Amino acid sequence: MKEKIFRLFAAAITMLAVASFAGRPPAEKKDPGMKALELSSALSPSIKIEPAFLPAIRSYTAVVDSTNVQSVKIDPVPFSAGSRVTINGGETVSGRPYVADLKPGENRFEISVFPAGGKNAVQYQLTIIQKDLSGQYTSERVQAGVWRLADYGGFPPNQNAYLIEGPEKAVLIDTGMGKGDLAGTVKSLTSRPVEVAVTHGHGDHAGQIGQFPASVVYMSEKDKGMLPAAVNSGNFKWVKDGDKIGLGGGRYLEVVEVPGHSAGSIMFLDRIGKTLAIGDAIGSGSYVWKFIPGTSSLSEYRDTLKKLESRLAPFDALTFLTGHHWQERTPLTGTTGKQMVTDMRILCEKIISGEITGTPNSINLGGQKMNVLTASYGLAGIWYDPENLHQSK
Repeated sequence: MKEKIFRLFAAAITMLAVASFAGRPPAEKKDPGMKALELSSALSPSIKIEPAFLPAIRSYTAVVDSTNVQSVKIDPVPFSAGSRVTINGGETVSGRPYVADLKPGENRFEISVFPAGGKNAVQYQLTIIQKDLSGQYTSERVQAGVWRLADYGGFPPNQNAYLIEGPEKAVLIDTGMGKGDLAGTVKSLTSRPVEVAVTHGHGDHAGQIGQFPASVVYMSEKDKGMLPAAVNSGNFKWVKDGDKIGLGGGRYLEVVEVPGHSAGSIMFLDRIGKTLAIGDAIGSGSYVWKFIPGTSSLSEYRDTLKKLESRLAPFDALTFLTGHHWQERTPLTGTTGKQMVTDMRILCEKIISGEITGTPNSINLGGQKMNVLTASYGLAGIWYDPENLHQSK
């Protein structure tokens, strides 16, 4: 009898609770605010923010170099198309980034996202720190014995060098154009003797060779003329396709010639570590510059890419060490890098056949305005000279 009364009492309480809940108005769904926050400048299509954007995080920081970045474009992307966005109280225009001039030190921006028809904004804080970074280097571990170094001394936001350590010695691939103590940074990462390998002769990759006067430097002689006159090439070893740079213990870097971006562009393949340092030979995940006077035709570049595809075919996974890591729209790891090589070859074929015609563009190269075309396919993109498609006879 007591159990029956208890069950009836419990049922009555449950019914009252359900009725009470049913009588309440539905809870208001909270607008999540932004789904993306993007920063850029006149020369940098992407500026890194910390931490990486997540809708639930409300505060972000970015550090930019005062030498190169005087203003930024702030592009908040709300979840709801009808949302209204303000930055420091000023209205933004949908689809048009907000341009902010920077001053040295901290620049603070309050981003408010008002849901359509709502008054309560979702608030975000963005702090952009402008300072001279030209003397600084950062490093991060890519994998065991491989470090990515970044400088801020040239084209923003950075150039990348790579330190690969073997059992007996280490090799620094590229030297960037920063103004700081690159040799000291390298010394802090490895106790091995250091040699230098250069992917090509452009200043943003070979600018600080002079910091390693006692080191052997491996480079293609085809780019020798690009080196500053002050560089002593007495300790240079001119390398060609198939040459090997030993690291000890049977590990080595294999030279892979990929002319096109420059006449002497080379890559360095580490078969044991499964890495390929590519410099700018096929771009860094965005666009390769294939318009510089004196370089091979697009058809010759296509043929070079075919050979590269065959060379990389045996690898089930490969990490590309790019000259400008910030340009990697998709991480070039696993089979993705190999796919970009294939896409680049297909893109060249489609341009040569006329199936793809690039978009007219212009670029200032050493004070000379050049009219070029830009085109993309899959993971690949290219800036090219429409007058240099075919090999001259």
